[in-house]
Amino acid sequence: MKKIVIIFNAIIMAAILIFVVLYSGFERNDSYSRQVEHFENITVTMEHVTQNYLEGEQRICDVWARYINDSSMTMEQAVDYIRSSHVLANTSVHLVSLDTFTGLSTRPKQGSTDDYAVSYERIALLGDANWSDEIGDSINVSRAYTNPLNGEQSLAFCDKVKLKASKGDATVDAVLLRVIPVSELEQKWVYPQEEFANAELSMIDSDGDYILKGASFKNSNFFEFYKSYNASDPASSKSLFDNITSSTGSFSMNNSHGDECILAFTPLSDTVGWTLLGIVPSKDLNVGIENWLLVGVVSAGLLILFLCDLFYMLNLNKRLQVTAIEAESANRAKTDFLSAMSHDIRTPMNAIIGLTTIAENNLGDVESTGESLRKIRLASDHLLTLINDILDISKVESGKLKLSPLTFSIAETVENLINISQPMIKDKNIEFSFHIDNIEKEYLNTDRLRLNQIYINILSNAVKYTEANGRVSVELSQKESALPGCVQMTYVVA
Repeated sequence: MKKIVIIFNAIIMAAILIFVVLYSGFERNDSYSRQVEHFENITVTMEHVTQNYLEGEQRICDVWARYINDSSMTMEQAVDYIRSSHVLANTSVHLVSLDTFTGLSTRPKQGSTDDYAVSYERIALLGDANWSDEIGDSINVSRAYTNPLNGEQSLAFCDKVKLKASKGDATVDAVLLRVIPVSELEQKWVYPQEEFANAELSMIDSDGDYILKGASFKNSNFFEFYKSYNASDPASSKSLFDNITSSTGSFSMNNSHGDECILAFTPLSDTVGWTLLGIVPSKDLNVGIENWLLVGVVSAGLLILFLCDLFYMLNLNKRLQVTAIEAESANRAKTDFLSAMSHDIRTPMNAIIGLTTIAENNLGDVESTGESLRKIRLASDHLLTLINDILDISKVESGKLKLSPLTFSIAETVENLINISQPMIKDKNIEFSFHIDNIEKEYLNTDRLRLNQIYINILSNAVKYTEANGRVSVELSQKESALPGCVQMTYVVA
C-alpha cells in the first residue's frame, strides 16, 4: 500500500511540474492577446455608438433642411422656425449664405441678447462646400473649428439649403450648420470604467489632427505625438499612419511618460477620414489573473499530496464511521416516526371502535346507525391517510415529510375532530365544549392530514391529561392573514 501511495504522489508531482512549465510558457502570451483583442472589440463598439450618434444628429439637420426647402423661406423665417423647435441649450444652428459667408444664428452672440448675426468670412470652412452632399445622402460633418459666436471648439452637421431672397422670387444658396461643442461630444464617449478605468478615447482626422483629445494625448497632432515618444523611421511611420486611418487594429506604443500602452484604432464610417483611437496602459490588462491561477493550482496540488499522506487511513475510518452513523440515524428516524404515528393511529381507531359499538346497539334505528356509519367513514378516511403516510417509507428514510395540499371543508374537519374525541370524553365523563368564531372561509387549501394531526393530537392530549369529570373547551377562529389569499386559523384548547 505504501508503494502505491508513493508512486501516486510521484505521478502527481511530475504532472504538476510539467503543467507549471507548459503553463508559464504559453498562458501569459495567450491571455495578453485575448485582452488586447477584447479592448480592440470595445473600441469597434464605441465606433458603432459614435456612428449612431452622428447619424442621429445628421437626421435632425436633414429634417430642418427639407422643410426649409419645401416651404420657400427667407433666412429670417428659417431661423425663427429652427429656433422654435431647437431646445438644447449648448448647441446652436447657423444659417450662412454661400455668397457672403454671413448669416444668422438661433443663439445670440456671447455677451449679447439680441445680436444674432454670424460671419464665417474668417473661417476657412465654407470656402469649398462640395464636401456637403445632398440632403439625406450621407453624414455631412465638418472638422473641428472655432465657433465665431462664443469661441468654443465645435463641430457642425451641415446641409445645403435654398433660401428665398428678401426681395423678389430669387433664391440664395446657403448652408445650415447644426453646431455642437466638442466638449459635449467628449462627455458622450467613455470606456466602461469597471473594465478599463484608465482607458481614453480620442478622434483624429485624416491628417492626424485631434477632433476629440484624450488627457494623455500630447501635441496638437497624433502623428507628431507618436513620433515624439516612439522611435521609428519615416517609412515605417508613414506605413503605420496610413494603416491607422484606413483599417481596424491595434499596436503597442509608449505614452508621454514612457509607459507601454495599447492603442486600438478603427475608422468612422461616412466621415471624411476620421478615425477613433482608444489607448489603455498595458499594465491595466488583466494578464496577472492567470498567474494567480497557476499559483493556486500548484498550491492545491501540493496540499492534496500532503492531505493524501496524512489522512489516508483516517479518512477511510471516518467514512466507515459516517456510514454507521447514517444507518443509525435512518433507523432512529423510522423508530421515531412509527412511534409518533402509532399514537396518531390509536385516536381514530378508538373512535371507530366506539362508533361501531353504538351502531351495533342501535341496529333498529336506521337514522342513528347511518349517522354512526358516516362518522366511522370520516374517521376511517383519516386513518387510511395515516396508514398511507406510514407506507411511504422513503419519507422516513430521508427525514422529510412532503406537504400535499388539497381543498376541503373545515366544517367537516371539525365534525371529524369531535367524533374522534367523543369516546375518550365519554369514558372520563368530561364536560366538553367546542366554540367556532368568525369562520368566513369554510373551504381551505392545505395539507389536510397534517392539520388533522395537529388538531387531534392537541385535543387528545388535553382529554388524556384532564381528570375524570373535568372540563375541556376548544375555540377555533379565523383571522385575516398578511399573506394574500390566506387566512390565519387560531386553535385554542383548554
